[in-house]
Amino acid sequence: MLNRLGALWRLGWSPIASYFILLLVFFALALLTSANRLNLWSAVLVAFLFSTVLALIMYARLISPLEEMASIAQDMARGNLEQEIRIFAQDEIGDLARSINYMARQLKTNIDDIIAEKNRIQAILASMADGVIAMDPWGRVILVNPVVEKLFGITQEASRGKNILRIIRNNELEKMINHALETDQPIDKLVEIQTPDPFIFYVNVTPLKNVGAEQGGLVAVLKDITERKRVEEMRSDFVANVSHELRTPLTSIRGFAETLLDGAVEDPKVARPFLEIINTETERLSRLIDELLNLSKIEDKRAIPNWQPLNIGNLIDRAVTILKPRAIEKEITIEVEASETIPVFEGDADMMCQVLINLIDNSISYTQSGGEIHIRASAGAHELKVDVQDNGIGIPQESLHRVFERFYRVDKARSREQGGTGLGLSIVKHIIDAHHGTVQVESNLGVGSTFSFVLPLAIPNHSE
Repeated sequence: MLNRLGALWRLGWSPIASYFILLLVFFALALLTSANRLNLWSAVLVAFLFSTVLALIMYARLISPLEEMASIAQDMARGNLEQEIRIFAQDEIGDLARSINYMARQLKTNIDDIIAEKNRIQAILASMADGVIAMDPWGRVILVNPVVEKLFGITQEASRGKNILRIIRNNELEKMINHALETDQPIDKLVEIQTPDPFIFYVNVTPLKNVGAEQGGLVAVLKDITERKRVEEMRSDFVANVSHELRTPLTSIRGFAETLLDGAVEDPKVARPFLEIINTETERLSRLIDELLNLSKIEDKRAIPNWQPLNIGNLIDRAVTILKPRAIEKEITIEVEASETIPVFEGDADMMCQVLINLIDNSISYTQSGGEIHIRASAGAHELKVDVQDNGIGIPQESLHRVFERFYRVDKARSREQGGTGLGLSIVKHIIDAHHGTVQVESNLGVGSTFSFVLPLAIPNHSE
């Protein structure tokens, strides 16, 4: 109670007391002047002095602190909440200063909490593997996460406030967003979007609910499933191709076996050609299964290269020796250019020999009788390059980017005549990839083809 009376006294009666004292001084001066004890100019001087002293006191206790508080309050309004008002008077001015300081501290705490929460949300959005787009009730973009920025080549600042069609030109996505805004119901579906390459996204659009009468909007999440769809298509194609490749020789074997069982086995002139065909188809089946198993091991990283120093000249001689009888049979000449000064490189001897055998065998298969195959090996400062060039039938330009795919054949009928499985070049690519190298092909129809692979002379980490 006494504290309240004291505060009331300081707040309400201090100015009145000051004015009352000044009034008494003026009244005393008037009495002294009327009694001729003080002349007029002296009274004016005394009154001026008293007024000046009182004004200075009022300025020091009231006006100056208020000016300081006003200046600091303006700085606080501009966002500088670190400073405080340095007034320690135990009066109403001091109470006001302490209240402003307390308000600034509380405001700073609240702002820090909001900034921390905002940073946490931004960190979550930035770490998400899926694209996120938030929109207001009118279909305008509020924010996008870094995944969307990277995929579509946009920025947060440039996209804010725009319609979705202005940042992602896809009518299907716009229809989904408009439907969710109109019906207030979530919607999801697969959408293909050009970025500029075609990507397939699983898009889920969810309206925001229970966020206040004046708020709302929606969140669209874009999950990139392009690779998954590609793998599914490859798996489907693989199963279809394997089924087809297995069915063809099995049909031949079954047909000729049934013919033999029906009595043809008794006729040696008929039985022997049939048995030779069955044997050929059986070898083809065995070769296909072996290459499928090899390819599966390489793709699953189960076939780890046995790293050791290798000489490319020795590997080429080994592969040529294996395939020379077949080349002689087709009257094809194989020439090798490999300098003895080429440095050794690290790799798996069996795998690299298989690469060379597959490439040379491929050239023999598609080169006419009397043709030539040139094998060249060269080395630079940091890499080794091998070219296998032939003057065979060549490959159409539209097929060059697919020749390393499993079971892909430019001329399926001719490939089957040659006994190919369609897996040789795919195995080459996977082995070269496992050796941290690259493989490529150049070809012209009727002129020939050149298959090349490049390997580093030093592998930094064998465990990769």
